[in-house]
Amino acid sequence: MLRAGAILDALADARGRALSPAQLAAAAGGIPRASAVNVCAALHERGLVRPVDGGFALGPGLLRLAQSYLDALDPVHAFREQMSRLGDREETLQLATLDGTDVVYLAVHEGTVLIRLTSRAGARLPVTCTALGKAMLADLDDAGIRELLAHRQPFEARTPWSITSLDALLANVRDARSVGHAVHDQETAEGIVCVAAAVPGLPADGRPFAVSSSLLKSQATPERVAAVAALIKGVVRRMSGAA
Repeated sequence: MLRAGAILDALADARGRALSPAQLAAAAGGIPRASAVNVCAALHERGLVRPVDGGFALGPGLLRLAQSYLDALDPVHAFREQMSRLGDREETLQLATLDGTDVVYLAVHEGTVLIRLTSRAGARLPVTCTALGKAMLADLDDAGIRELLAHRQPFEARTPWSITSLDALLANVRDARSVGHAVHDQETAEGIVCVAAAVPGLPADGRPFAVSSSLLKSQATPERVAAVAALIKGVVRRMSGAA
């Protein structure tokens, strides 16, 4: 089981690229190449990997497992319930959690006005350049944030507006603590502004969750940002059962 897990982790880190049996054997702790092939054959029977170009890549069976995981995750249920109650709105809303120093998207509710976004269930972005990440970091104190991100400096710059220093990030997070929501201004994609708020009180294991919505930069007036922030705060408050 440990070997299978190591192989799946290596394929996930490959981001869609096929890995050879030799590469997978090394990833599984230097096991014999034949053993790696046998593990992959067993995983292939379950649809978890697939043979590609003399190697292996992740298989479609993982989608079923991922969906089962999401279906069992209470915040996903709560998010979907709130989205069903909102009715038709122009905003696209996204639910995400924190995995290490990455924001991981768990669910996306499409609005009536479509904006081309990088967010989809399973997508990952750096915590440092997302409103979702800043909203979740706001639950930590400054010392906790420094410890979490010490090895990530300088931060990845996805656009010319991305924050790359810890001091600048901390200033943003302090603003988020003060007003109850976070904003990123073209930090993950040019022309896109995002607003996010953390879900309070969920879950028992201390894992953070947050909800966000994105706007075109041309439409992100202070009044519009405030309105979207109010919408999101209402959603996360109801998700937590506070209202």
